[in-house]
Amino acid sequence: MHIFITGIKGFMGSHLANYLWKQGHTVTGIDNDFHSCENPLSKSWCCFDKDIRDKKWLEKYFKAPHFQPIDMVIHLAAQIHVDYSIKHPIETMDINVGGTINILEECRKHNIKCIVASTSEAYGSSQSVMMDEKHPLDCQSPYGASKVAADRMAKAYTDTYGMEIVIIRNFNAFGPYQNDDSYGSVIALFTKAAIEGEMINIYGSGDQERDYMYIDDIIKAYEFAMDLPSGVYNFGTGETQTISRIANRIKVHTDSESQIMHVEARAGEVQRLCCDITKARSHGFEPSTVFDRDLLRYINWYKERVNG
Repeated sequence: MHIFITGIKGFMGSHLANYLWKQGHTVTGIDNDFHSCENPLSKSWCCFDKDIRDKKWLEKYFKAPHFQPIDMVIHLAAQIHVDYSIKHPIETMDINVGGTINILEECRKHNIKCIVASTSEAYGSSQSVMMDEKHPLDCQSPYGASKVAADRMAKAYTDTYGMEIVIIRNFNAFGPYQNDDSYGSVIALFTKAAIEGEMINIYGSGDQERDYMYIDDIIKAYEFAMDLPSGVYNFGTGETQTISRIANRIKVHTDSESQIMHVEARAGEVQRLCCDITKARSHGFEPSTVFDRDLLRYINWYKERVNG
C-alpha cells in the first residue's frame, strides 16, 4: 500500500512513517520543517520539502505520484502550539484549516481514504469525568478553534461526498524525539530542564490534568485507524496525570536538583483532559501505556541521547 503522510518529519509522523515502512508499505510524505524533530528517517521512503498550503504541488503530485498511486493519506501536518496560535491566529487558521481542505480535496478527487489528525484540545476542559466523542467542542485557544474547524470540515466531506474519512481525536503523547524547544511538550521540556539542572517552570497551579499515551500506542492507534469505518474516534488511556506530579516524577527519575517554580498561568490552557475510549475499544483497540513505566523509559532514552 502507498501511504502519503503530511507532517512526516514531525514527532508522530516520523515514528509512524518508519513503522509503516518496516511493515512493507510504500511511504511518502511532505513536511515544511516548521517544527520537525530529529528522529532518524529511513532512507527507503521519500519526503518532499513542501507545505500543505501549496495547492498546485499537491494537485500535481496526487495526479502523478513518483511511485504507485496513493492508497491512503494520513494527515498530521498542523501548527500545533497553543502559544504560537495566540500570537499568530491567522497563520494558524490558514495552515490548519486551509491546508486540511487542500488535502481533503485531493482525496476527494482521487477517491482516497483519509485519516485526519484532530485533537483532544477541540473539547476544551473536561465537562464530564470521562470525555467521549459526544463531549461538547468547547475549545479555548485559536489552535483549538482551528482544529475544530478542520475536524468539522473533514466530517462535512464525509457527509457531503461520501468519502472514507477517519477523524482521530488524540489525547496527549510523549516519547523519544519529541521536541524540547520553546514550543516543545511538557514532558520533554521538564526532562531537559531537570537533566540540565535548570528551573522547571509550571504554568499556573500544576493541577492541570492530562491523559498521556506513549508513542507506541500512538503508532498503534493510527495503524488501527487504517481499517476503521468513517467517523470520529478518541484515542487515549482513560487515566490522568497532573502537571505537578509529572514534574516531581521527572525530578526523582533524573536525580535532579532543579527547583520547581510556578509561573503565571497560560492563556487558553485546558485544565483537564481524560479520554473515554469506549468507541475505539469496541473495535478492538486497547492501549498498553503504563505512565510511570513509560515515563522512566523515555527519561532513560533521553539520558542516553544526552550522553552521546
